[in-house]
Amino acid sequence: MQTWAKRGLQTAFVTGGLLMLGTGIASAQENVDPDAAPPAVDVAASVPLKADQNKLATPVKELTVPKVDRTISTDRVTSAVPTRTATPVANPLIRQAGERLQGTALQNLVRGNTVQAHVDVPINICGNSIAVLANGEAAGECTQETHRDGTIVTDGAGQALAGNVVAVNHILPIQITGNAIAAGGNSATNTNASQVSTTGGDITTNGDQGAISGNVVAEQGATPVQITGNAVGAAGIAEANSVADTFASSEGDVATSGKNSSISGNAVPIPLAPLFEVNGNSAAGAGNAATDSVQTGTAYAGGKTDTNGDPATLAGNVVAPALAGPITVDDNAAAAGGNAAAISDTSNWSDAGGHIHTDGRGSTASGNVAGVPISLPVAAGGNGASVVGNALTDHANEATSNAGGDVYTLGDKSVLSGNIADVPPASAVDVCGNGATLAGQATGTCDNDVDSETGGYQGTTGNDSVLSGNLAQTPLAAPAEVYGLAAAAGGQAYGSADETKDVRSSGQPNTQDDNGTVSSNVVTAPTAVAAQVFAVTAGLVGNTTSDTSNDTSVTAGEAPKAYGKKSSASGNIVQVPTSTPAQVFADGATLVGNNKTAGDNATDMKAGGDALTTGEQGSIAGNVISAPVATGTQVLGWSVGGGSNVDSVATNDLDSVAGGDVNSNGDKGSVSGNLIAAQPAALPAVPGNTVSAAGITTSDVVTDTNVVSGGDSYSKADDASVSGNLIHVPATVVAGVYADAIAAAGNATTATDKVSNTEAGGDMFTEGSGPLSAREMTVPVEAVANLRRIPVEVLGQAITTGTSDDSQLTGEDTGTLRASQLKGLELPKGVDGLLKANEIPAFHGIDSIKGIDQLPVNTLPNPADLAAMAGQLPTPALPGVAQERSALPINGGTAGITPNVQGLPLGQVLDAAQGLLPALPAERSLPAVPSLPVTAPALPVQLPALPTERSLPALPLDGPASLSGLNLNPTQGLAPAAGERSLPQLPVAAPAMTLIDPAHLFETVTGSL
Repeated sequence: MQTWAKRGLQTAFVTGGLLMLGTGIASAQENVDPDAAPPAVDVAASVPLKADQNKLATPVKELTVPKVDRTISTDRVTSAVPTRTATPVANPLIRQAGERLQGTALQNLVRGNTVQAHVDVPINICGNSIAVLANGEAAGECTQETHRDGTIVTDGAGQALAGNVVAVNHILPIQITGNAIAAGGNSATNTNASQVSTTGGDITTNGDQGAISGNVVAEQGATPVQITGNAVGAAGIAEANSVADTFASSEGDVATSGKNSSISGNAVPIPLAPLFEVNGNSAAGAGNAATDSVQTGTAYAGGKTDTNGDPATLAGNVVAPALAGPITVDDNAAAAGGNAAAISDTSNWSDAGGHIHTDGRGSTASGNVAGVPISLPVAAGGNGASVVGNALTDHANEATSNAGGDVYTLGDKSVLSGNIADVPPASAVDVCGNGATLAGQATGTCDNDVDSETGGYQGTTGNDSVLSGNLAQTPLAAPAEVYGLAAAAGGQAYGSADETKDVRSSGQPNTQDDNGTVSSNVVTAPTAVAAQVFAVTAGLVGNTTSDTSNDTSVTAGEAPKAYGKKSSASGNIVQVPTSTPAQVFADGATLVGNNKTAGDNATDMKAGGDALTTGEQGSIAGNVISAPVATGTQVLGWSVGGGSNVDSVATNDLDSVAGGDVNSNGDKGSVSGNLIAAQPAALPAVPGNTVSAAGITTSDVVTDTNVVSGGDSYSKADDASVSGNLIHVPATVVAGVYADAIAAAGNATTATDKVSNTEAGGDMFTEGSGPLSAREMTVPVEAVANLRRIPVEVLGQAITTGTSDDSQLTGEDTGTLRASQLKGLELPKGVDGLLKANEIPAFHGIDSIKGIDQLPVNTLPNPADLAAMAGQLPTPALPGVAQERSALPINGGTAGITPNVQGLPLGQVLDAAQGLLPALPAERSLPAVPSLPVTAPALPVQLPALPTERSLPALPLDGPASLSGLNLNPTQGLAPAAGERSLPQLPVAAPAMTLIDPAHLFETVTGSL
């Protein structure tokens, strides 16, 4: 059997390697000249294999599997005698052919173009034990190291079809160590293993002043696979104690250039760095299995990318996909009629790609960047499941995943250049710390710390350009998780998780433009979403318990900036940020049994940020369309039981914010600096409900939520046209079914303390001058519907307690009033600048009113004329007018004033005028007029009353209206009602109202639905 195993391994690897990869056989001792020119084609693959200290136990005997240490490759085939792993080199046949071309007329055929494909699969098999109807034990100290250099240096400058590179540098190490398998026997391992595998290198070329030159397509992959520290017991006992570490890298920067070229200097780096792991798992079938493991993994791929397309055509562009993230199935326990336990500690790091820099100035379709960095850590760990058995886990996981990096480009004085398109999803998928059993016992415990990030700062320019320097991005930050759950049917289950998570997608988009056309615009749609289910328990004739905490931060995108000064259709921003948590936690439901769950949640979510732009002296520039959406969807603290005892305890702190403040400028612009915004914020609140049927259920919830959509808006537009306008539609919807209790032949109790803040939009401020500029319009929408603290009792007891402190803000808190609060006609703000201090408006066409020409205007009344108007004046009196202007001109004294002029409270006037010097009228008094006769006849009619609130004056007068020095200005001294805007003080001699520009009739239009 020993001979069969030895020959089988040799045959499989040798035959498989030759069939898949096969060309060329070279001596292991072959020398390589480091100064030789790189070959035009270099294709090589290798499988360095190392197997040692593995045991196989049978009823006959315990065998030590033969040691193997060799490399099978297209580079060389080593002898059958195990040797030290040799470093792979380039295929000698291809290399020799390339060398023979040097110094010949044929060497110019390749022109520095290079094709390189290196794939290496190091395999380390060590310290494994397999026992079949016998006892076996393995102990191993294992290391493996491999390296292949993939550095490329070539040049295609000043040539056509030269210096292009196609490269694949991929390392795929496989580590299979420290596993124990027992079938009808006992198997044990104790292993410490390490594997280090590297490949790649910098790629440097040049396509300056060339045509289709200096382009690079490079796959850089580091994808390690770990299968370590697992134990499987089938009618036997398996124990695995393992320490395993894997390091893999395919790193290298890409540098090229396409200056003064055509279709040159373009780069497509493809860094891939996912890890694949199956470690520390325990499975028992009618037996026992136990693991105690520590595993670490690291994968690095790619690096910086630097190129140039200044000035050029179709040059210096970059397309950069990237993938990072450990994908692990670690430290789970499963038992069927047996016992399984898994205790472990896992730590992984994955990094793919890096910063990107290019330049498209003075070019056409150059210096553009398209990025698709993906960060996707996936983990299933610390879960316990049993069927008529016992399963126990205690798992700690730490994962860091980064894909992509900052992006910088320039598109000045160009056409279709310096643009950026970015699709950078970041996620984290976890199934962790769950326990599930069927007629058994299961415990899942997990401590999970994950950091997942994609992309970074996005910066470009489009000065003096056309269709350049634009930026479009769709950041997505979306963890999706199930952890700390417990489910039991006829058994007992426990789930516990302590979760810390930070998921971030992309960075700030920033673009600048002066004197551009359709340039430096930003379109961004950042999305933050958290689909999380944790601390949820369910039982059917069973007992379940969960104790779980969550601390999650989710960030998608950042504050966009754009500049479009002196430009056309430039510097505009369109943003649609959404923040939408979807969380279900601390809920329990049991039918016959006992259930306890406790969940502590702290979640901070942010999509987008403040938007800043300018369109000064521009046309269709510096405008913002903003549509942020924020919600706070959560189902927490529910307790539902039938014939059972169910307790639910939840604490919750949620911040969900979309968008932010918006600031724009349209000075001296046309259709610039405008803001159009729809800002919905919704809070569907359903915490702390409890239902009991022939049982006892309790719910204890403390929740604090903050949901904010949008923010304040600022704009200005001096000397502009159709600019600096603000249009808002803020909307808040708050609906809740919470703190309710239903009891049917049982007891249901809920205590819910709820605090919430829901905001949409904010203050609006604009200023400026010009046709249809600096206007505001807001249409706020609010809806509230709550069904709360309602006890429902059917032969039971239902108790609801708690507090609520809820705030709801839609649009401006103070300032612009809604249409339902406005009364009458609001005069335009510009009136103040058109009238003098001693003028009031005159009304076009008012002279057609019968008898209006007989009113005293700028002269003393003629009693005979007033007598003819008896019965025509519409109102009886002017109460209180004298109180506004009590300082009367006293020319000639007061003795001649008769106190019984009808309708005038002259007694009060006389008292106020005593003691004043005749020649010193009070400040701002009207010009002096001769004193009234000693005995003036009574007015035949009553003077009109003051106009109604906020209405225009009933007496349209063309000049100063006075009667014996009494001010008859119908609006002087009127105070606005509470909550109303103040009307401008009407002066007392106005130009005709026909001079008022109808375009300024309304400065503010508001309304509500």
